[in-house]
Amino acid sequence: MFCFLFLETSLMAKQMTLRIHCWEGYSKPYTKEFIKIIKDKYDIDLDIIITNVSNPQEFWELARAKKVDLISPAHNIPRNPTRNFIESPLKVVLPINLNNIPNYKYLINILKKNNFVTVDGIVYGVPYTMGPYGLAYNSMKVPEPDSWNVLCDKKSKGLITISKDYPECNIYTAALILGAPYDALYNYDQLKERVPLSAIQAKLNSMAINAYSFWEGTANPDEFSKLSYAATWGYAVATVNKKGGKWKMAKPKEGTTLWVDHWLIVNTLRKDPLRKRICEEWINYCLSPALQVAVIRNWGVSPVVYNIKDKLTEDEIKTFNVGDHAYWESLSLWKNQNARTLNSYRKFWETAIKTRK
Repeated sequence: MFCFLFLETSLMAKQMTLRIHCWEGYSKPYTKEFIKIIKDKYDIDLDIIITNVSNPQEFWELARAKKVDLISPAHNIPRNPTRNFIESPLKVVLPINLNNIPNYKYLINILKKNNFVTVDGIVYGVPYTMGPYGLAYNSMKVPEPDSWNVLCDKKSKGLITISKDYPECNIYTAALILGAPYDALYNYDQLKERVPLSAIQAKLNSMAINAYSFWEGTANPDEFSKLSYAATWGYAVATVNKKGGKWKMAKPKEGTTLWVDHWLIVNTLRKDPLRKRICEEWINYCLSPALQVAVIRNWGVSPVVYNIKDKLTEDEIKTFNVGDHAYWESLSLWKNQNARTLNSYRKFWETAIKTRK
């Protein structure tokens, strides 16, 4: 779901090297067209090199070291209290000139100047993709579930897959099943006041026991023929359906949590307005109809704009909730967590894993 971009100009102007570091699929399919756009508009020859991120911590490490120019972390990373990209004395990222991002106006309502990347009305990040830690189901095998609780049902044993490397999402899910409100999900002390901790552990244990697999990065589409349900970002659903599958995303009554990936420009470009402008061109390009349609078809997650429905099928619009402002407002954007919460949630999950035979 993340990327960086490094621009290096030679002494002979009109040449730049663009290095993009991102989750697989975010950039590679689109660089050829972007190179053409920059050549036509600026007469600059771009050489683009793409590598893939392995750990979100790389954003802070590379940006602070000024080895990157553009990064795309999830929404809850830029203003993390311990590594604040925007407000720390380092001021790791730069304000974005929205006059250079005309496609910004097509963002869905909740994403415009959201407080995860906005300080005193100044925007430091622009959304690119988003999606829920969602409940997918195999419509050829089971009816649409109305609750996350199907992941805990004994009948689902060996028929589900859930995340291994985002275990906190499984804690959110267990808490939602038990009636926890969104505001309590991200703080251990608030959560234990609303839901019995033993009940959360029991739900997690059931999920762990029922799991056919625990995925890392993204769910494995090659497993989906064996499954009925999956907690997933959506990539595997899109991949399986391209091969004739009939997987869909449910809308659990308890609610769902949400991530949004943003582009941020690193202060490496503080004294280089041309490079910064090329970064803003890239950001605007990522909000274009062609790329936002590709977010669905190449990556299997949801677009952040609402102006592309005429380019999609009815099934795509429904599955990925395109332009459905009310739906996205009904979800809970992940929030930062303190060390006590992170440690407590880690212990929940470690205990759950031990219940597997």
